[in-house]
Amino acid sequence: MTSRVDTLDFMPAPCVCVCSAALLATVVASVASEPLGVTHTPIHHGNDCPKGADYRATLSNTRGVRAVAWDGDALLLCVADAGSDGGLSAQIQRTSTWPIDDSTALMAADSWCSPTVIGFANDVAVSASGEIAVADRVGIIHVRAKNATMSTIIGEGVFEDPVSVAWRNDALVVADAKLRALLVLDHNGVESARLGVGQLMEPSGIAVANDGDIYVADRLADCLWHFATMRDGTVATTGTRIGESGSNPGQFSAPRDVAIVTRAGTNCLLVADELNHRIQVLDAAGSFVGFFGMHALLPRQGEGRIHYPVSLAVARDGETLAVAEAFEDRVQLLQLKLDADPIDPSATSAGFISSHFGSEIGCGADILAVVDCEIEAIAICDARTTPPIHMCVIGGGGALPMRFGEISAVAVLERTSSSAANSATSISQGEGEVWVADRFHQRIDVFRLEWDKSKPPVFDQFLPRLVRSMDLEAFVQRLSVTQGRSPLRVPEIVDIESARDPSGKAPVLLLDRSNRALIRSDARLNNGVIELLPAEARGPEECAVAADGRIAVADPVARRVFMRAPDGTWSALSALGEIALIRPSGVGFTADGALVISDSARDAIVVGSVESARIVGERGVLDEQFWDAQGIASSPAGVIVIDRGNHRYQRFGTQSGNNFQWNLTGTLGRFYDQKRRGSPGTALEAAPASTAPAKDSSS
Repeated sequence: MTSRVDTLDFMPAPCVCVCSAALLATVVASVASEPLGVTHTPIHHGNDCPKGADYRATLSNTRGVRAVAWDGDALLLCVADAGSDGGLSAQIQRTSTWPIDDSTALMAADSWCSPTVIGFANDVAVSASGEIAVADRVGIIHVRAKNATMSTIIGEGVFEDPVSVAWRNDALVVADAKLRALLVLDHNGVESARLGVGQLMEPSGIAVANDGDIYVADRLADCLWHFATMRDGTVATTGTRIGESGSNPGQFSAPRDVAIVTRAGTNCLLVADELNHRIQVLDAAGSFVGFFGMHALLPRQGEGRIHYPVSLAVARDGETLAVAEAFEDRVQLLQLKLDADPIDPSATSAGFISSHFGSEIGCGADILAVVDCEIEAIAICDARTTPPIHMCVIGGGGALPMRFGEISAVAVLERTSSSAANSATSISQGEGEVWVADRFHQRIDVFRLEWDKSKPPVFDQFLPRLVRSMDLEAFVQRLSVTQGRSPLRVPEIVDIESARDPSGKAPVLLLDRSNRALIRSDARLNNGVIELLPAEARGPEECAVAADGRIAVADPVARRVFMRAPDGTWSALSALGEIALIRPSGVGFTADGALVISDSARDAIVVGSVESARIVGERGVLDEQFWDAQGIASSPAGVIVIDRGNHRYQRFGTQSGNNFQWNLTGTLGRFYDQKRRGSPGTALEAAPASTAPAKDSSS
């Protein structure tokens, strides 16, 4: 594909499969060979598939639960964030009783699943013979024999980011998000096939049917893929797409997992439709049957209401469904039923900007940018005011210019004026550029904001102007590699910062998760220099640049914050002072240079230095309390932290010698600058901060 810098990409999003002649020939050959997964019995059109579910029980406080699987009557849970006090506990936990109810206790599955063995448990699967496989995001698969304490490690040097695992008889099927493929391995870990190459965008959950057919949820492509079993028992390397992007029946928004339940000899597919907050049911042909799990309108709502489902597992009774919700730190158990649930009026997305903040945040040039991850839009606010006043919206989902597939980073960078003649007016006529990384379309879009700071801010949807769109696939060809691996992958930009380059030749710093590297580039991505992170880096998430030139990189998978000194030397921090880092997700600096780390497993902020540090915040819904603390950015009035699980942000400034003092809790519609009753601190009464103008509140 021909690409060039500073031209707009008018190609539609890759949601429609365009077949080349070679691919068409492969598909025709696959049809001719009559895969075993295709039956000649009449399709029941989903009449026997479950269409609803009744609530049964909740396993709560399952910190960071990412996956579930049944081992007989026991439920296994991947609880990667367990141990909020800093003492990490078992990565795999299991229930102790059946039937499971709200009082069921969890215990460590065994000593083999301790955090000293498993780095980041992302998925778990149990074979028919009782073997347990765990996908570890550090790049390996652990396999534990039935009733044994020893585990075998397979896949070293093969996997980049194994996110899901499933058994297919004695073979393992592993989804690797970076390789964008399914890898089939035999019992010794030898790769026998690679599926979906060139098709999959971000494979996540896997399900294997009794006939050997493989179904995989593709989170980034908003669909499922079906890989049929051939007559010789092998699996077709090319899949058939099921579904498309959207919120209507049969459409998906970031599907995370798929499970199979059999009814009257027909496979029924259950899909964890994450951003639509529901479980969808499809028949064996991929046709829509129904959905259930009403959208939780508020955080912590439960008893059948679903909030960002990420994993599914059907018990051996064929009736009990376990639904993992990492966002809520819980697993709900539902009883499948044939009758449909009542239609929930909140089931479809309104498509308007809201406070469903993702982890991304940017601030600069007096502009605050926060991302609504459900509709892929950015709210632009005046960062100088209390509260920050909402001025416009950039984006929304789609393939056209000024639309995004999935926002992976946002930043606001100061724009250097090409002329100093109007220096007097440049004080009031502020110009900032909003940089947006789109991992779906593999590009960076830059928007210019020109507004008169001397006037009160108002909502103006014509404020942003798209000035350039830069293709990352072309950019990788212009990168200079100073060390390490080659060839490079297309960068996956997860953070953007001002590089504080005195020469001005490389003013932009990009954090690249795909190559685990920092990239220094000019403002048009005409060229760049890539610097690899330390070898122990696994999943870098956010970076920050201090005034003195230090660079901090938060890596929640490696459980480290990597520090780069101005002289170019690196160090790895597993703790600040005596406070261990469990899941460092965001990083920043205070005005006086102290390090600020959001630890999503602690639901708190760690502030300080290598020598000493303190914890700010605790789990909760009030002020100076967090539920999944994420991205960090510095504003004129203090450091802003995304409180993702509470759909809001909080701001901390300097006051009375305290370099990290709470001063604001905000969403796009409600703000508090005085602590509410019950919040940490002494305030007994609460009063809302000054409200935004009427035009702003309507959005």
